[in-house]
Amino acid sequence: MKTLVTIPRLLLLVCIYSNVCGQSVSGILNTYYQVTAVNTTSNTVTVDNSSGLSIGQGILILQAKGAAISTASDPTYGNISALNSAGAYEFNTICSINGNDVWLKDQFVNAYNAAGQVQLVTIPSYSSVTIGGTVTAAPWDPVTGKGGVVVLKAAGTIILNADIDVSGQGFQGGALVNYPTPAYDCSAADNVSNYFLSLPASGNITGGKKGEGIAAYVPNQEYARGKLANGGGGGNNANAGGGGGGNYGAGGVGGKRAGESLFNCHGQYPGVGGSSLSAYGYSAGNNRIFFGGGGGSGHENNDAGTPGGNGGGMIILSATTIIGGGGRLLADGLTPVNMSGINRDPNHEADGDGAGGGGAGGVIILNAPTITGAITAEAAGGRGSNSSYGVKDCTGPGGGGGGGLVWTAGAVFPATVTATVNGGTNGIVNLANLLATCTGSANGATPGAAGLARTGYISPVSAGPSCTVLASPELKYFTGDLSAIGVLLRWELFSPAPDIRSFLIQRSADHVHFTEIAALSAFQDSVMYRYTDVAENFEGDIYYRLAWRHGQGELSYSGIVAVNRSPAPTEFSFRLQPNPVTDNAMLVVSSLREGNAVARVYNAQGQVLLTAGLTLHKGVNSFPLSMGTLAAAGYFLAVDMEGRRQVRSFIRRAGF
Repeated sequence: MKTLVTIPRLLLLVCIYSNVCGQSVSGILNTYYQVTAVNTTSNTVTVDNSSGLSIGQGILILQAKGAAISTASDPTYGNISALNSAGAYEFNTICSINGNDVWLKDQFVNAYNAAGQVQLVTIPSYSSVTIGGTVTAAPWDPVTGKGGVVVLKAAGTIILNADIDVSGQGFQGGALVNYPTPAYDCSAADNVSNYFLSLPASGNITGGKKGEGIAAYVPNQEYARGKLANGGGGGNNANAGGGGGGNYGAGGVGGKRAGESLFNCHGQYPGVGGSSLSAYGYSAGNNRIFFGGGGGSGHENNDAGTPGGNGGGMIILSATTIIGGGGRLLADGLTPVNMSGINRDPNHEADGDGAGGGGAGGVIILNAPTITGAITAEAAGGRGSNSSYGVKDCTGPGGGGGGGLVWTAGAVFPATVTATVNGGTNGIVNLANLLATCTGSANGATPGAAGLARTGYISPVSAGPSCTVLASPELKYFTGDLSAIGVLLRWELFSPAPDIRSFLIQRSADHVHFTEIAALSAFQDSVMYRYTDVAENFEGDIYYRLAWRHGQGELSYSGIVAVNRSPAPTEFSFRLQPNPVTDNAMLVVSSLREGNAVARVYNAQGQVLLTAGLTLHKGVNSFPLSMGTLAAAGYFLAVDMEGRRQVRSFIRRAGF
């Protein structure tokens, strides 16, 4: 007799006997910081408030906006003329913190412009983790430019026993603006065809608000039918529908007003659908990701329309294995509704006014070499709102939102992942409308275009580290000492670390450019390691650094140790007191003769941060040095005197 075991029970048994499920989590797991300045030279970002950040914390840097668009008063309005840094992103690690300035371990992959709404998102990191209850993000905030992203990392497994849901947490739909009569009377003799308008408006020249996209709103051009990059355009007077937002797929156009008499106001210029961003990112060569665009608002003058729907947010999961356990990944755009006003539609869609466009789907990234178990991943566009419930009129329905993207690692899309990236359907004139000639009609509204399920995802790759993280939760020490046959390097872990795959020994002659000289396998039951470097006969100081590779392939680094393989120069020697340094230190130089010297402080990239000229007398010389301008990190102090150099490492700590 065969025994049948269901998948949920199998997952439970695996969790009990191999402990792969790890911690169970739910709620909002990431924290979000507004980046107010980016300095690629110093490899730093400045955040609005660094409270809660810590050295060694993994982070995501993401710029949401910054694209340039056409502002011509014609159908090209809102076309993208330059992407700039919109959609740029990368993963990094905090190296040090000084006030609100955050130093990053790895060199920037991309250039960023804080004016384009850059955010820093913390990344929870687990050995293994189970999504035990719904996980979501803080909604996107268009004022501070942060939120809308769930990003998680596990060295082992992520098990999806519950949903991760960022639907509607991307770019916002155009807000409703009511244009009551009076003072915003309309004229049957005038069709409002403007591509952009501002508030306050007057007379009949009015339009709904554009949905949010990767380009900032142009002052005094926030309204009317022109798209805003991937944000849908607003419906024009009178009662035209809004366009759907775009992402990988373009948004659909809104619907016109129809069935009105010759003497009624007309609405023949609905919102244009948001642009497709398929040509601007989502590839290994152009690795950009985007929030789903917001739908444009319908035109409202009876307090009974609908706004644009919000676009979908982002989900980024990185692990060795992702296991489906019944939870879904949801990054859908929303169908707009109006929960206020005098709307009589039980579904809260448009009554006697224009309807809003649907939001575009967002982005789901599954960065794992192995994906098992059935996983539902949705990044679909939202449906455009219906219009004209219970009225004898045929106002414009909303356009559908474009589909988003589901992006997986590897060359073949996983058979266990069901990706839904369809464009949202357009709205129609409600079947409860009282004018039979147009009931059920789209009035020209169109659905959003489909998104894409694609393969080949690769994380943005940095050129290498720019500073050394001061503290590591895994490494107890790393030392280097001269021995009879070379330099003996020794290190110890606090405890066995099963997710460490290997150790890399790196050597440098200038404390800046490191070369890998050896790789050692890590063992699950070992905490102490050693390696002897006998390859070459260096003179003076040589520098060693230890790197270790985790299960996902990312590197962590030790501090740098210096070893001198020949006697120190006899002309002079120096020491820095104290070490570690807070704000002020004393440089003590012992010299056998008078002369001039120069002291320089370098960071790990070899950049000179501080320089001081020294006049040496025979004997002991003391020079005060101010270190208050340096961030908390590891540095090198070099003293040069007439062609001879000595270098010492030191640590700058934040003041107590």
